Amino acid sequence: MLDVQNISFATPGGKTLLHPTSFKAELGELIAIIGPNGAGKSTLLKSLSNQLHDASGDVFWNEANLKNLSPQEQALKRAVVAQQVYMTMEFPVREVVLMGRYPHFQKQPSKHDFEAVDWAIRHTEVEHLTDRSYNSLSGGEQQRVQIARAFAQLHEIDSPGLLLLDEPLNNLDIKHQHRFLDRVSEFTNQGNTTLLVIHDINLAALYVDKVAILKDGELIAFDSPDKALTEKNLLTAYDFPVRVEHHPYHDAPAVYFGCPATAHEKINNSTSKQYQL
Repeated sequence: MLDVQNISFATPGGKTLLHPTSFKAELGELIAIIGPNGAGKSTLLKSLSNQLHDASGDVFWNEANLKNLSPQEQALKRAVVAQQVYMTMEFPVREVVLMGRYPHFQKQPSKHDFEAVDWAIRHTEVEHLTDRSYNSLSGGEQQRVQIARAFAQLHEIDSPGLLLLDEPLNNLDIKHQHRFLDRVSEFTNQGNTTLLVIHDINLAALYVDKVAILKDGELIAFDSPDKALTEKNLLTAYDFPVRVEHHPYHDAPAVYFGCPATAHEKINNSTSKQYQL
């Protein structure tokens, strides 16, 4: 279980980017972190991954305080995919995926490490890219390779894994967005925990178990999609007209931003199932 206790972060100049935040995420839960630009989403994720050493509070993963673990010990339990990863040297894609196995190396990669890399490459459908230079890839292709690296890192570890993804759908086309979320759901359903920063609220609602909504560095909602994605919460977070209905094809909320007042009233009087505030 992920147990976040009063995590907060302020810049050296004293600007608070994340107010004290606490929540718990169970094993097998996929959680979306949403909110407007500057809400503190990436700051929260970096705090959870222990990348911000000046962050206050504690993050426990299966009762172990991440602050008390060495970088290698942390890397054996959790993997992180940043928004963008730049390589200053030319590396073939296969070597980039193999980097996810570095925490597992004794002195050199084992047969199991190479098997994990092969599995991750197949699992993320990047076989056709393996011999290309990482820097020659498009943004979407690079993102898929980084996702493969994270999957390789957590492949068949001895205990549940924690996967932290900062806007992983950036640069992915629609098909690969859904393929990726399918793979993440499979990983999570195996008893792991995943948190991802995402801007596509409707896409998140189709896949996730919980939604965390941030506004100005504060957690204003943390619940299942149907309870968190209310008009009140979304209007508070985004300060923009919004309407929430039931998805016509899935058991999930559907969010419509920019609904003018007349259309809002028209929808209000319809007979379709609606989520109430």
